[in-house]
Amino acid sequence: MSDQVRTTVTIYGEDYQLIGDLPESVVKALANHVDSQIRVLASRNPRVSVNRLAVLTALNLAAEYFELQEEHQKLVQEMQQQWRAKRGVKNAGS
Repeated sequence: MSDQVRTTVTIYGEDYQLIGDLPESVVKALANHVDSQIRVLASRNPRVSVNRLAVLTALNLAAEYFELQEEHQKLVQEMQQQWRAKRGVKNAGS
């Protein structure tokens, strides 16, 4: 079991002390990404509450995640097809 890493980050002006398995540099990079996403939304919607900004940011990040997951799956399928084509293997459904 790895040691827990304690990291302090600032997101949209609030400090958070986080404890986890990720290296401090990774946690800070993630926090910076979240902070920048909230600030982009806040600049476009100055009257939106912080709570709503947080939820909208979470939804936007979830959408990014799903898009990347779908892209990854397509790439894996393409690589599998290329591998099969090079080896003369028929597709599983053929």
